[in-house]
Amino acid sequence: MTSTSLRALQTDKALPPDPTVNVEEMAEIEDRNGYSTLEVSHIQPPKPGGRSLSYSEKITDDKKYAQHGNYIEADSHAAPMVNSQSDEGLIVDYDHDSHKEAVVSVAETHFLTSADPGGVAPQSPDQPRILGLKRKTFYIILASLLTALIVAAVGGGVGGWAAGRTKDKQPVNGNTGSTSTNATAPTRYANIGLAAMRWTDPNGTLYKNIYYQDRDNRILESAWDNTTDVTSPWRISAISDAVRPSTPIAAVAGWPHASYNYSLVKNVYYMSAGGELTERQAQANNSQGWEDDNFTGLFSGSNNTYLAAYWGQNIANVSEQLVVLFQRDNFENGITQARYISVNSTSNPWVANNFPFAQEKGAAFAMSLVSYRSGKHLMLYTVGDGGKLGQYEYSINDNEPVESTSVVSITSQSATPLTVDPRAPLAVVAQDNQPLYTENNITLPECYQQTPLTTLIVYATPDRRSLVLSAWNCTAGFEDQTGEIAPLQKPNTTFLALAAMSDRATGDGNIYLMFDAGTGPEVEEWTVPKRVGDPWAISRKVDVDFSM
Repeated sequence: MTSTSLRALQTDKALPPDPTVNVEEMAEIEDRNGYSTLEVSHIQPPKPGGRSLSYSEKITDDKKYAQHGNYIEADSHAAPMVNSQSDEGLIVDYDHDSHKEAVVSVAETHFLTSADPGGVAPQSPDQPRILGLKRKTFYIILASLLTALIVAAVGGGVGGWAAGRTKDKQPVNGNTGSTSTNATAPTRYANIGLAAMRWTDPNGTLYKNIYYQDRDNRILESAWDNTTDVTSPWRISAISDAVRPSTPIAAVAGWPHASYNYSLVKNVYYMSAGGELTERQAQANNSQGWEDDNFTGLFSGSNNTYLAAYWGQNIANVSEQLVVLFQRDNFENGITQARYISVNSTSNPWVANNFPFAQEKGAAFAMSLVSYRSGKHLMLYTVGDGGKLGQYEYSINDNEPVESTSVVSITSQSATPLTVDPRAPLAVVAQDNQPLYTENNITLPECYQQTPLTTLIVYATPDRRSLVLSAWNCTAGFEDQTGEIAPLQKPNTTFLALAAMSDRATGDGNIYLMFDAGTGPEVEEWTVPKRVGDPWAISRKVDVDFSM
């Protein structure tokens, strides 16, 4: 079959209902809002020359943004540089996480100095003196003293923050892998975890939450729902005590045992101070009452691991699968999957399985939904040797009997044309372009029976100054769409983290970007277009607080 470009199918017509989803299936899809979300975090900066849009900024003083950052970028105009040493992590979850590099923005300070050309200076018997010194000599000494004091203050403040973030941590390998660009990020940097989730309750209320780490290493939640105005502040609260600095984060929501008899809950995954993976749970509409759940303490992650989580539920069959992906030290290469299955309220214990990939420790990975059906409906992206992005079909069978202890397989690796810095922010999100075929009376390609959704892959350039967007579908393969997000990227910005999530029932999707444009870390929400050709948009600023 010939490749079909989705752009060629774009029209201005309203999208009709999807005829491939019947009423029973749609009800099931609506029942599964929470589990379809995935998040990933990464760090990146805007491309030079990108159009700047007006946006809300959080103004902070020098002291605060020194506290909020994780590393100071080596910039000719920046204050003294501090190379922080810390673990890197990425969290994927479509709820998930991830990590990013953090840049501290320090106000520029300029000192004007003049060189004495030497020789004998003209004498002036009436030249005024200060403290017995010539006026010129006095001011040169004073300027030198002030310069030393200011440099010490800035360096001490930033160094103290960096030391707090990197305490008890090992130096990070500075090798950023093979890339196609000459610019690279600093060889040592700290990561910031960022995860996102969304769900709609039976009353139709939409909830959005994001998770990140504050300067005291606690996990914070910023929460919003559509019972308030879109400009209403996000509610901020802590969900944990201090955990591992620069931990990856993943998050998912769902009904326990795939039953409405239980209250919807939100699960957040991260690493404890001792390196154990932790599952923190609370009722979805409650910012308090967080407790550790039964995944906590079963596994330990490697220092630089990313996290990805997926909660698949079939309410009609009362079955569910909860999956967490991570890397661990006792498995040299590849990814470990921990999987929990429940059918008719009967549960199996968590089972782990290793997937051997050609992937170094600490390299990024992310998951995305590619089908609404059982079977092969996830795509897993990993950064392998030389920074080559690998694509795997990830098969999960919702109807697998509970007595089975097997773990689903990840197969069919596909080579991709993409080269990604192994530790760059990476996020993937699904887009449904099937209506483009329907409204143009074009028969859906055969491959759409298995993988009908388009995957949008967003990642940072090695210098974290720009974002790259690539799209994949089963007919056209990979297509560069970076130009679609160019108007949203701001100059002189460093991206610290990325997280993505999508709602399989409505087709809505968002990407969350943590960045520093010069005033300290901020988080922004972007709206993912429902179909190719529609514009990307900046939705709003998300309220965050790193100083709680």
